[in-house]
Amino acid sequence: MFNRCFALILYFLFSSYLFAEVSMFGAGDLNSPEPYGLDDTEKVVVKTKTIATKNEKTLKKTRALIRDLKERLDGVESILDGESQKLNKLSISFKHLKKQYSKDSNMIKKNTKTIATTQETFDTNLKTLKTQIQNNTQNIQKLRDDFEQIAQLVNEINSNFVTKKDFKDLLKLLDKKLKAKKPKPKKHKSLKQVMKDARKLVAKNYLTKAIPLFELLVEKKYRPAESNYYLGEIYFYKKQYKDALYYYKKSMTLYDKAKYLPKLLLHSAISFDKIGDTQNAQNFYSTLIEIYPNTLEAKQASKKIK
Repeated sequence: MFNRCFALILYFLFSSYLFAEVSMFGAGDLNSPEPYGLDDTEKVVVKTKTIATKNEKTLKKTRALIRDLKERLDGVESILDGESQKLNKLSISFKHLKKQYSKDSNMIKKNTKTIATTQETFDTNLKTLKTQIQNNTQNIQKLRDDFEQIAQLVNEINSNFVTKKDFKDLLKLLDKKLKAKKPKPKKHKSLKQVMKDARKLVAKNYLTKAIPLFELLVEKKYRPAESNYYLGEIYFYKKQYKDALYYYKKSMTLYDKAKYLPKLLLHSAISFDKIGDTQNAQNFYSTLIEIYPNTLEAKQASKKIK
């Protein structure tokens, strides 16, 4: 008797430690990278948060493109201004020479070489200018392509953008739908009768039909530990192990002396095994064997413990 009491004390200390650790039961955590065990409203919140994050990344990408385009446009404008100034100076200089030499045919003969050099320089610069214009034309086409990419990004933002008002309206609509879908048990005179009917559904393996009844009992706070336990069992047998762990945690937190506790611990350990959390699975197997050594569940756990 003393050994069992001592073991129970150890168990309660151990269970307090377990549930102080977020990693043991992380269900319902909206800040988790992969949240699970969420209700419908929380799922909408997570989805909207994901969309907002995606929009933020898209906006950053768009701003970076716009900055890049602005720098390139400034460069093109600078080049065009420089070439225009060169061409203008050459044109003025060439006209001035022609005007001077047209007055004196002897001067034209004496400065034939100078005129030829000036003409050559003019032709060379004109050719360079044409090359620059061709390059700038290509740059402008590239800029147009980039602007089209920006337009696509903006359209993507607009298609995914959710305003605060839209989000609030969505939550209101969702709340109305959830209330409309919430089961109204027919001919149930008491919550006690609802519990009986829910247990019968589980016994007949009508698990999906039993879920809304147990959710109603949890909402009404009627035998919440047991109702959460049954929800955990339903999701366990439906192989939705993360959701099962969420309800097992709530059940055990509410009442840790229930007769079904050995099965709860065993199924929690198996659930951890199924989601790949071997360390927590071994902890639960060990706790079950230590606290309830003479149970069928402890015998099953002893086969799995390493």
